[in-house]
Amino acid sequence: MSLVVADRISKRFGGIQALSEVSFAIAPGEIYGLIGPNGAGKTTLFNLLTGIYAPDRGGFAFDGRPLAGLKGHEVTARGIARTFQNIRLFANLSALENVMIGRHVRTRAGVVGAILRTRAATA
Repeated sequence: MSLVVADRISKRFGGIQALSEVSFAIAPGEIYGLIGPNGAGKTTLFNLLTGIYAPDRGGFAFDGRPLAGLKGHEVTARGIARTFQNIRLFANLSALENVMIGRHVRTRAGVVGAILRTRAATA
């Protein structure tokens, strides 16, 4: 069983074909890298996988469940997240605090818990 599947993903921006029928499958425990020159479509592929863009054709599945039609936050809640090509997202925060921002979807604390740093906020 594959953990992540891309099936014939295609995306066009106006007259530019950014991706054309990209397919791959990644099994649990495998580690892959995506390399290519500027303009090859690497960022577009990640934007499609994470729900920032919708593919023109094809689709993704994660853990056997299709991701079609999900918004970015719904894809993240399923377990797929990304970072942007920005060295310092929040310059006034520490490295740990910047990482903690990305794990907010996994916490059970509300605003009050985060302010008071309750056990649920720090777990």
